[in-house]
Amino acid sequence: MPVTIIATAGAANANSYCTLAEANAYHDARSVVASWDNASNDEKSRALVMATRLLDEHVEWKGEASTGTQALGWPRTYTYDLNGNEIVGDVVPQKLKEAEAEFARQLLEADRSADSKTETEGVKEMKVGEIEFTFEYPHAKVLPDAVYYMIRHWAKSIRQRNQVSVPLVRV
Repeated sequence: MPVTIIATAGAANANSYCTLAEANAYHDARSVVASWDNASNDEKSRALVMATRLLDEHVEWKGEASTGTQALGWPRTYTYDLNGNEIVGDVVPQKLKEAEAEFARQLLEADRSADSKTETEGVKEMKVGEIEFTFEYPHAKVLPDAVYYMIRHWAKSIRQRNQVSVPLVRV
C-alpha cells in the first residue's frame, strides 16, 4: 500500500515535515543524489515519513509544541531562527524540511536505525598493527552529522543509545 505524506503543519495526522515536492526541490539543488533520483515516489515518501519519525524520536526540540493535538514535534513556540527572530507558532522552518529531505536520502542508502554490528556480532576489541580499539559502549549512530548540523540550532539534546565518548588508547 503506497504511503501518503501528510505535511500539514500542526495537523493531528501529520507524518512528515515536508512534502515530496519540497524534498525533490531540495535534491534538485544537490550534486550527489543518485539514490534519491533512482527511488520510486513511494520509496521516497516512506523515507520521508521514517526520517520525520526518527528526528522526533532522537531530537529533544527547544521550545514547546504549538498545540496539544499535533502529531509531530513541530511547529513549536518559543523558537528562533539563526538571526534571533521568533519562528511563528504555525510554521515548520525550511531548514528542518531540508534536514528531513537529507535524512530521507541517507535512509534510502542505508538503514541508519539498525542495531550496531559491534553489538549484534559481539565485537569487543579490534587491533590493527599497534593500534587497538575497545568498544565498551558501542551504539548505532542514527542521526547523520549532515542532518544534525542543519537542525542543531533547535535541538536541546540528541538522544543516542548509550551516548558516551570512547577514548582512543595507544597500546
